[in-house]
Amino acid sequence: MKTNKSFRLLSTVFGGMVLAVAATSAFAEATLEYKLALAEDGKTYEVWMKPSSTPKPDISLTGQVTIKVPNTAGFKVTDLKSAVEGANWVEASRVDAPKEDASSDYISFSFVGLQGTSSRNYAWTEGKEQLVFSFTNEGGCIDGVALMADDDAFNAATNSANTNPGNQFTNLGWGAVSENHYKGNYGDAISCKK
Repeated sequence: MKTNKSFRLLSTVFGGMVLAVAATSAFAEATLEYKLALAEDGKTYEVWMKPSSTPKPDISLTGQVTIKVPNTAGFKVTDLKSAVEGANWVEASRVDAPKEDASSDYISFSFVGLQGTSSRNYAWTEGKEQLVFSFTNEGGCIDGVALMADDDAFNAATNSANTNPGNQFTNLGWGAVSENHYKGNYGDAISCKK
């Protein structure tokens, strides 16, 4: 009887340790970098993404990209197009001149991958840059348009607009549903061709 209890206790402890190690290894580091670029036509803004690892399985669930534009520009998103068939991005929210930076407007675009087979349409590959979506401004190219930085004053859990403007992407192959696999930005702010 004592041997049986000891065996169960040992099994429970060992099983718990295995689960703890498995859970710890399941948490993947942020891996997807974002870039905002200007297309060859000098007026179309392009959002590119590049992963530092290939996800397995490759199932993209949600994503958000937030750009920061000069408030005086009167920026109006037009001609928003996904570059990946079946993976649709939408202009999800906009906050003009928040208290944290009244000289800027923040525009967020969102992707939801649970629409048909769209969650598997990206085919992420380690180190391979991929055009994700593009858009134009009704008034043409504006200098200084950039991806919102992680340390931007408006990118706070409680901001003056009570919004969540942060950049975000979740793919099951990089970790859990609750994790943000967005790593950071690369590239420079937009400089329009004169």
